[in-house]
Amino acid sequence: MEQLSLHKPALSLSELNSLIHAAIANALPDLYWVIAEIAECKCNQKGHCYLDLVEKEEHKTVAQIRATIWSYEYRTLSRKFEAAAKTELKQGIKVLLLAAVNFHEIYGLSLNIKDIDPAYTAGEMAIRKREIIERLRREGIIDLNKDLNLPLVPQRVAVISSPTAAGYGDFTGQLEKNQHGYRFYHTIFPALMQGEGAEKSVLAALDSISAQKERFDVAVIIRGGGSVADLSCFDNYAIAARIARLALPVITGIGHDKDDTVVDMVAHTKLKTPTAVAEFLISGVRSFDERLSGIESGIGLYAERLLSGASSSLNALIHRLLLSASHIITAPQSRLDALGKSLTGCLKQYFQLGEKRLSAAEQAVRLLDPENVLKRGYSITRYNGKSVKDASILSNGDIIMTELHSGFISSTVDRQGEDNGTKQRT
Repeated sequence: MEQLSLHKPALSLSELNSLIHAAIANALPDLYWVIAEIAECKCNQKGHCYLDLVEKEEHKTVAQIRATIWSYEYRTLSRKFEAAAKTELKQGIKVLLLAAVNFHEIYGLSLNIKDIDPAYTAGEMAIRKREIIERLRREGIIDLNKDLNLPLVPQRVAVISSPTAAGYGDFTGQLEKNQHGYRFYHTIFPALMQGEGAEKSVLAALDSISAQKERFDVAVIIRGGGSVADLSCFDNYAIAARIARLALPVITGIGHDKDDTVVDMVAHTKLKTPTAVAEFLISGVRSFDERLSGIESGIGLYAERLLSGASSSLNALIHRLLLSASHIITAPQSRLDALGKSLTGCLKQYFQLGEKRLSAAEQAVRLLDPENVLKRGYSITRYNGKSVKDASILSNGDIIMTELHSGFISSTVDRQGEDNGTKQRT
């Protein structure tokens, strides 16, 4: 302290901070447009928004500062920004801010945000989206999932969604109450559909599905309604690349009808809503059902024609035999030999024709072999030994038998007042 007394008097911390405050206010009195990336964004109960702003070069932070948007200005700025940029202020986006430099004696250096240019962010997001699309094209995977064939009977469905989302309820309800009574088997892989953590959870769900892909026919990604701003997590390279490489057809219904997200572009089929996805799956099973009915009718008609043709051939053969027999009675030995050869040729020709027709009938029947149908996940329900095609013929307490590829299920019908079909209690 004796040495200090020879110089200027020591300053308290508050005095020093006051000097810094005054110096910054004098040196930087204006408002400045600043480009930065939002590293963190939080709003408190009073409506104030607090930001951590950074600048990065090759993923390394080279500058950082705190910023504040006071509640009075935040309400106006956030609405204007979301309407124009189609996204909310959040972590990971680049922004162009009009800011005043402020130094507070307690809270230190920060920026006080006065305005935001949404056009800059919208442009940055569009550029980023184009870059992702171009990268997927360069890697040759943008159409990879589209090249997969849709299954003949899409009954086993892996679902990526939030279990509490209204869209998930709409999807499952539509499947379970379909007017044709088709049965679907769906397994949910829970994931966040927006906000922080969405990328990580959707990637985890896709990895889980990929690890057990033999259990499913298709994978669907669905979410309920929401603003366009909520869809930003679907303009994501990691998610899009994982979907493109998935060994199952992916169907999206993420609740919008404007611009396609990158995820929509790489998916096998893009639909508007979860309900539309359910209807698409139902139509797939319906198409197979109608095709099956057509084959069944065709086989019946073919069998009738085959029997009719065989009957005609048999009648013609009998007629020829009778003629031959009448000639045999009066024919000399040479004519008897010729008639014998002719008769042998007729019989051979007839049996060859019958063999060809039986072979064709066998091939047609093989196409509709129940064993092959059951292997695809189909089932056959019988009542009193007959196939059930209309649930209305069943009554409370009836015993029905369901045949699967491996084994049988015996069930008792319990209507419980429902109009849309039966409930089976095994």
